[in-house]
Amino acid sequence: MRVGLISDLHAMLPALDAVLAELDQANVDQIICLGDIVDMGPQPAEVLDRLAERNIVCIQGNHDPLDENPEFPMLRVVEQWTRDRLGADRVAALTALPTELMVDLAGHKLLCVHGSPNSFNDQVLDSTPWSQLAGWWGDRQFDVMACGHTHVQLLRRQAGHTIVNVGSVGQPFAAPFSGAPPRVLKHCDFAIVEGGPGGVSVELRRTALPWDAFVQSLRDADFPDPERWLQQWSGS
Repeated sequence: MRVGLISDLHAMLPALDAVLAELDQANVDQIICLGDIVDMGPQPAEVLDRLAERNIVCIQGNHDPLDENPEFPMLRVVEQWTRDRLGADRVAALTALPTELMVDLAGHKLLCVHGSPNSFNDQVLDSTPWSQLAGWWGDRQFDVMACGHTHVQLLRRQAGHTIVNVGSVGQPFAAPFSGAPPRVLKHCDFAIVEGGPGGVSVELRRTALPWDAFVQSLRDADFPDPERWLQQWSGS
């Protein structure tokens, strides 16, 4: 049983399509999206349509309800722009998504969340104490916990548990967000988890961001201040 895991698409259709092409070549049995489907990108409706076309199961990330009212003015403008592009019905559907999912992985348990089982705003980092992680998942029984949110890939194993942060399809960061504007990298992160009689394996993968297609989509969408937005990718 091979499952493709994607997260933090952020309304970037060229990035999503690049990753889906890789997962098709990898012959995965299922694809699961760990949230942050929309916001901070130019094609929220198109991304939702592609996920629906592919019957990809999704859970909710912190950006999906479009109710964060971010501190930074530019992000508030983009959030409202996204709400306007999607309309009330699509926003309601995003808000209704579950916040976690348990998947049978050929006899192994795969727990899918966005941040952590405690909150979709929690950051699972390489420095997060194992005791804190255990407190976040409580009495849930699983073999693998998959998450996103930080936009940085991570793999940790301890005491019979595997924790995988699959990174971001749309906006991989050079380092987890800590308050300063992030540096965004020109690739797309994802993961493949496989379960079978021999146990569970995890592959952290990445592919190139179709840069020209992304830039064109940003300019075609009447996205707010696209040139300023593109500065996040400078030097990556």
